[in-house]
Amino acid sequence: MITGLLKIQFARLKRQKLFYLYFAVMAAIIISNALQCTGSPEANGTAYYAGGRFPTFCMQSYIDIVGSLFLSFICAVLISGEKASGMLKQPLLNGVSKKQLLMAKTISLLMVALIFFLFAILFSTGIGFLFWGSHVFDYAGEYLLQIVLLTFPQITMVLFLVFLSLHMSNISSMMCASLIILLINNLFSQFFGDYVSLVDFMYYLYAFSCYNGMTLKSSVIALGISVNLISGMLLVYGITRRINSMVM
Repeated sequence: MITGLLKIQFARLKRQKLFYLYFAVMAAIIISNALQCTGSPEANGTAYYAGGRFPTFCMQSYIDIVGSLFLSFICAVLISGEKASGMLKQPLLNGVSKKQLLMAKTISLLMVALIFFLFAILFSTGIGFLFWGSHVFDYAGEYLLQIVLLTFPQITMVLFLVFLSLHMSNISSMMCASLIILLINNLFSQFFGDYVSLVDFMYYLYAFSCYNGMTLKSSVIALGISVNLISGMLLVYGITRRINSMVM
């Protein structure tokens, strides 16, 4: 049952060309990053990322609004849009419950987040190899650790977007709310990190990717995983309560 629902969700996304738009935008950003690192890297401050740390540079570009914004758009289409049209309020056919439908949507969003992130990693590594050859792998262990750690806040981000979309009345309100939250969080994460790191899972999108020179310490890793696990459990609880209220 869930497999069939997942196919339906991906078919909807394919029809709306959201995947292709993301691939085009992210590819353009990665190529632009490579040109910055090879043009005048000392002048534009990208010399540090030229070569072995280029994939890290592109991961930072991905988590800096771009990836989260595309995920929020997809979440708005899959959940807020159907909520606005009344589909989630109507009896479903073929024995599919609203809980199963929303579970399938959440799983599909997690899969989309994985696809988006893998594309950013693999494409940036490929472009880096074209520009710097095998030097792009000089710090492979470093950015592989970042990839593993970034899995935690990205899963939590998907759960947050699902939770938010269940409370938004339509696609436009979901997009406005998510954009405002992402921009404010970006500001607080960069300038008030010592405070928000204790409660804000989104802060670790930046901390785990070493954004703006952040250092990846063992204490940061432990706190970040803990914050994301706690936030994830709270969001699952909130999503479950919201679904139950919608079912009733």
